Amino acid sequence: MNILSKNNFLVSITLSFSTQLFATMPLDYTSSVKVNGIEINKPVPADQIENLLGKSTQKIAKTYSECTGNYEYSSKFPSGKDFKFEIFAEDNPQVKSENFYKTKSNFKELAATKGRVWITWNTTQTLTERVLVNNKPITNLYTLTQFKKDFPNSAKNGDTSVFILSTPEVKQYLKKPTDFEVGYTSFVRFSFKNEKLSKLEINQGIAC
Repeated sequence: MNILSKNNFLVSITLSFSTQLFATMPLDYTSSVKVNGIEINKPVPADQIENLLGKSTQKIAKTYSECTGNYEYSSKFPSGKDFKFEIFAEDNPQVKSENFYKTKSNFKELAATKGRVWITWNTTQTLTERVLVNNKPITNLYTLTQFKKDFPNSAKNGDTSVFILSTPEVKQYLKKPTDFEVGYTSFVRFSFKNEKLSKLEINQGIAC
């Protein structure tokens, strides 16, 4: 086989592999989701919560999950937003005892304690926050047509979810996409009504 033939053969393999990879990837993914400039694809300090969604006038509920062993602080906003702050022990090595959380009832008291952020805008009519998914702006004017352009793999598979992955997860996802599942993997879900965005959810996935 001459050099030209070898090069053509290698190009053919590369194109074939790329096409196969694209075709088998069930959902699009992003490594960055920002709300008001704060990255959600990593633990967020509790003292930054007000910068995310403003100050809630509703009571903050604190629960302990037997399933995950995590403490969760949640609140509902009058504008139709649901918020949850899930605290993992591995994100807070400075906390030496669970008694720390038993005495903390709000985000101000939690201070620099870090947690994973869940947010649901049940109606996007009140979506005033600056939301970026994979550096693409998501507003209350976002449409299904734009989603299909921004996230073609998800759209082609009839799903309006986009995985939120860390850098190591991206490498694993590209190798074995079937190992990832919405619900157990962090994701952003877009809901549309009459082709317009009606609901937006940032979900960190179930850890157990």
